[in-house]
Amino acid sequence: MNKKVFSYLYKKSTPMSRVLFLLLITFQALTFQSHAQKKVLPEWLAAEKKNDKLVHVLGSTIASDTDAEMPTRITVELIGTETKKATFDTFSDRGNFEFFLRPNAIYHISFEKDGYLTKMLEVVTDNIPDKDWKIGFLLELQVSMELAVDGFSEELQSSPYARCMYSAKTRKIEFDKAFSKETKAVWEKERIRCLKK
Repeated sequence: MNKKVFSYLYKKSTPMSRVLFLLLITFQALTFQSHAQKKVLPEWLAAEKKNDKLVHVLGSTIASDTDAEMPTRITVELIGTETKKATFDTFSDRGNFEFFLRPNAIYHISFEKDGYLTKMLEVVTDNIPDKDWKIGFLLELQVSMELAVDGFSEELQSSPYARCMYSAKTRKIEFDKAFSKETKAVWEKERIRCLKK
């Protein structure tokens, strides 16, 4: 649509139709951005219509200091018989992301943003019995990004902060609570050390 036509239609419309028109344009832009991110994903992180053995990872990143969604850079590394690595951004200025993991592997998923500590999540898919795949699994995440602290250990930031794996008891992919509790304590100890400097 050229600028003259757009300008004419906008001037002739009522205030309510202008709002609806702007909402439609915003929705289309967000939909386009969502599709753009999915197109950037490599084949080994994309959905497959005929494959039920997928872990659908869906979520958002938020700033811990404001609780607002924020964009981050995500790196997914496949650790298995074959190592693969992909880096991509969340949707535009929002922190939403979506990708798919395959069975029989360990994945390290890192979330990075300038001014914040890098967080890594480990997802284990190699302990899921074939009979329990059925229609796949959904792993919903909300990653809270913490403000950077001068001198914070790079080694901790490049190691898993949390781990998710299959639970035979619930037949779901869940967080390993003992691992998370231990890691959180180590991070807090490191934060206190850095702040005392």
